[in-house]
Amino acid sequence: MNGKLSNIGKWVFGLLALITVGLAIYFYLGLTDESRTNLFLNWGYILIILGIVIALISVIFTAAVKGVNGKTLLIAIIAFAIIAVVAYLMSKGSFNVPYQAGELTYSGKTHGWVELGLNFFYVTLGVAILSILFSVIYKAVKK
Repeated sequence: MNGKLSNIGKWVFGLLALITVGLAIYFYLGLTDESRTNLFLNWGYILIILGIVIALISVIFTAAVKGVNGKTLLIAIIAFAIIAVVAYLMSKGSFNVPYQAGELTYSGKTHGWVELGLNFFYVTLGVAILSILFSVIYKAVKK
């Protein structure tokens, strides 16, 4: 079963990559007008949504096949919540500050959500780096 799923995944990825390359060539060879830009952006939105859906389905599929360890799942959910709260607290002031880029002015709420997303990424990156360092040091000391 896993071999068939792996082959299906490869073909789907190849098809999506081929469509993306075709759209990129179409976008960059011609004069950019609004319809081409919208087509390219909409394809990007579709890819993001597909990525999120596939990530969620793969987690559910893996949990169904391998079984779920309740303790590990609870720890992961708590860690996610803690990182989200830390990222929110780091960006709380940004929700009231409007952001201006050229002629466009974004609301403070949009600026705050972008800041929250960036902070979430930074905190997650920091936790991952610390986890790797801890793991390497722990294994070196343990031997």
